[in-house]
Amino acid sequence: MNARFLLLALIPLAYPVREASAQLATVGVGALFSGRPTEPVFELHVASPTMYRARAYTTFSWTDDGGKPTLITAAERTILAGGPASAGVGAGLLWLEANDYRPYPIIVSSTVIPLAIPRTSFVIIASTQPFQDWEWSLVLKVGVLAWFRK
Repeated sequence: MNARFLLLALIPLAYPVREASAQLATVGVGALFSGRPTEPVFELHVASPTMYRARAYTTFSWTDDGGKPTLITAAERTILAGGPASAGVGAGLLWLEANDYRPYPIIVSSTVIPLAIPRTSFVIIASTQPFQDWEWSLVLKVGVLAWFRK
């Protein structure tokens, strides 16, 4: 992986920390649903602090297809906060290893539902590629908070 992808991964960590939000990293395992057969997925997710109800993030996602991850860089605006769940919608870029990490624009939405186990959540991530015949994917995973800094 070259330096520009490392830079994209570290951008969320460069934002100044605000008192009301935090930088975070999670690890997750789940299933990837799309137009292809369902696959297991393993993810590392790094997110910036929330600013103006929006958060930038980078996700490294591995499937059984290979050792190199798919990268997702995006920004989402929170549309539902408080209560038992939170949800956001946004846009970003999908960087596929199979396409030499050439970026594709995506529309993305995520929902996070905390579980009774501390630092653990059920996460639903839906995305579509508007310029690639609206190809879609849905990830259902359990995420564990690995790092948190206020």
